[in-house]
Amino acid sequence: MWATGHLLLVALTAATAGLAAPNCPPLGPTFEPPRNFARSGAIRAAIANLTETLRARDQDNSPSVLANLTSYSIEVLSTSQETPVIFSWHHTASSLTATDGGNATVGVTKVEADTVYRLGSLTKTFTIYTWLVQDGDSKWNEPITKYVPELAAAAERAKLDPVGNVPWDEVTIGSLAGQLSGAIRDCERPAMLAALGFPPLNSSDPTLPPCGAWPLCNRTGMGEQASRAELCKAPPSYAPFTTPAYTNTGFQILAYALESIKGKSFESMMQESVLRPLGLNHTFYTAAPAEVGIIPGGNLSAAGWNYQLGDENPAGNMFSSIADISALGRAILRSDLIPPSLTRRWLKPASYSSELIAGVGYPWGVRRIPLSSYGANGKRVVDAYNKAGRIGYYASLLILLPDYDAGLSILVAGPNIPGNTNWNLADLVGTHMVPALEAAAREQADARYAGEYTYSAGNSSIRLTTQNDRPGLGVESWISNGTDMKLVGVVLSAGYQPVDPSIRLYPTGLETVREDGSKRVAFKGVFEDLNLPSRPDSMFSTDCGTWVSLTGVTYGTYPLDQFVFEIGRDGRVRSVENLALRVAMGKKG
Repeated sequence: MWATGHLLLVALTAATAGLAAPNCPPLGPTFEPPRNFARSGAIRAAIANLTETLRARDQDNSPSVLANLTSYSIEVLSTSQETPVIFSWHHTASSLTATDGGNATVGVTKVEADTVYRLGSLTKTFTIYTWLVQDGDSKWNEPITKYVPELAAAAERAKLDPVGNVPWDEVTIGSLAGQLSGAIRDCERPAMLAALGFPPLNSSDPTLPPCGAWPLCNRTGMGEQASRAELCKAPPSYAPFTTPAYTNTGFQILAYALESIKGKSFESMMQESVLRPLGLNHTFYTAAPAEVGIIPGGNLSAAGWNYQLGDENPAGNMFSSIADISALGRAILRSDLIPPSLTRRWLKPASYSSELIAGVGYPWGVRRIPLSSYGANGKRVVDAYNKAGRIGYYASLLILLPDYDAGLSILVAGPNIPGNTNWNLADLVGTHMVPALEAAAREQADARYAGEYTYSAGNSSIRLTTQNDRPGLGVESWISNGTDMKLVGVVLSAGYQPVDPSIRLYPTGLETVREDGSKRVAFKGVFEDLNLPSRPDSMFSTDCGTWVSLTGVTYGTYPLDQFVFEIGRDGRVRSVENLALRVAMGKKG
C-alpha cells in the first residue's frame, strides 16, 4: 500500500514540477545580521545609487516635495561597532531663516546630526521604552483600573451601557501600549468645529469635556474624576481587543499608571531610565532650547516649537536629533537597557491590521516587506517596526529591522510638509538599502560558512553554499558514514520519498560565547521537497508551513535539523556538527 501511494505521489509531483514550491524559511533572518558594510559590494552600490537619487530630489521644488521649504535628516543605522551609521544625509531648505521678526537669531541655519527637531508621536517609543526599563512587561495583562482607579466609575457605567462607556476594567496595560483598548483617540474642546457648522454645545452638556487640548488636562486637582479620558466621558470606539484603533489618551493613562507603580514623575523616570543612560544629550521631554533646533520660518510659535501637550506629553511632545534617534534604535536592537528576551517580545505584533502585510505593535506600526530578491524560489518577508510622528512644522520616523540589526531614522521640518514626506523618504531609502542589507548578509555568510566540511575518521562530509536566488545556507551534499543524509533527512521529515529534496540552514540566534571569545553558533535546517505543487492562491493551504516541521525528527533527544558551528576567537569557522549524528566535521581551507 505504501509503495503504491509513493509511486502515485512521485508521478503527481513530477507532473507539477513547473509549479514547484519555493524555499520557505522560518520567520526571521535568513543569514546572520551583516557587519561587513565597508566591504560589501551590495552596500557600496546601494549608497552610490541612493546618493544620486537624493541629490536629484533635493532640487525638486514641486508641490509633492518642496525641497526649497523642507529640510530633513536621514540615517541608516546598525548595531555594528565598526559602522554604527551606514549612511547619512542632511538637506537644508534654501528658505531656512535664522531670524524671528528681524530681532533675534532663532535656530540653526544648517541641519546636521545634532540638529534638534520635534518628534510628535515618535515620543510614544520613548514612553514604552521607559515603561519596559522601569517595570518590564509583567503587568501588561493587568487591568488599568488597578493603577489608575479614577477610571473605575466609568467601568461600572459600562456594565449597564457598553455603547456609551469604556469598560476600563477590561482594558489592560498592554492593550493601551498596543492600541487595542478601543478608547477614544483624543479629547478636546469642540470650539473650532462649531465654526464649521457643528451645533454649538452648552457648558452643561454632559459630552463637553472641561479640558482637552485647550485647556490642557492634568491628573491633579480634578477631584474624583482625575483622568482626562474619564473627564471626556466619551463612548468607546470599539470593545477592547477588537481591532487596533489609535489613541493618544492611552499613553497619557500609561504614564499615570507607571507613576502610581513607581511613585515618581514620568518625566524623571524617562530621564533616569533612558535619556541619561543612553547619553541622549540632544533629546528633550518638554522644552528644548531653540538655538539647537531647526525653526522653519524663524518663528517659534508658528513652527509649533513652544507648544506643549501637558499631561499628554507621553503621546507626542518630545524633541530630538537624528543622531539621538539612531542611538535609541541601536540601544533597542542591542538590548542595552532591557533583557534580550524582553526586546524580542517587544518587537512582535500585538495585532494584525486589515492590510495583509501590516500589523500593530507596542506602539509600532508593523510592515511586512516581501523581498523579491529570490523571485519564485524563496518566500522571504522582512518585518519592519515603525513609529512615525507629526506635530507643527515637524515630522519624524524610526524604523527598526531586527533581521539585520539595522534601521532607519528620518526627521523633517518645513512650513508646508507634503503629507507623507517622512514615509516617502523611507520608501526611497528602503528601496535601495533593504535588498542591499540582505545581499550584504549573504555575502558575509558565504565568506564565513560556505565550503566543504569533512570527518577524517569516517566517510562523512557536508558541503554548504549560498545562492543569489535562494535564502539561507544551502546543503548541497551531506554524507554520513556513506549514507546520503540530504535524502534521508527530507524523507524522515516529510514521510515520503522526495523528488527534489532541499535542506537550507537559517540562524537561530542561539550562541554560546566562551571567555576566550570563541563560540558555538546554532543554525536550524529546514527540510523540504521543492517538487511539491505551489499553492499561492489557496484559501487554507500554504506553501510555508515549515514552522510545523521544525525539530520534527530527533535521535537520542537531539534534533536532526540542528547544526552547530564551532567558531574560533578570530571569527573563523572551525567545524560544524549535526547534533543528532554527533560528529563534528572540520572545515577545509
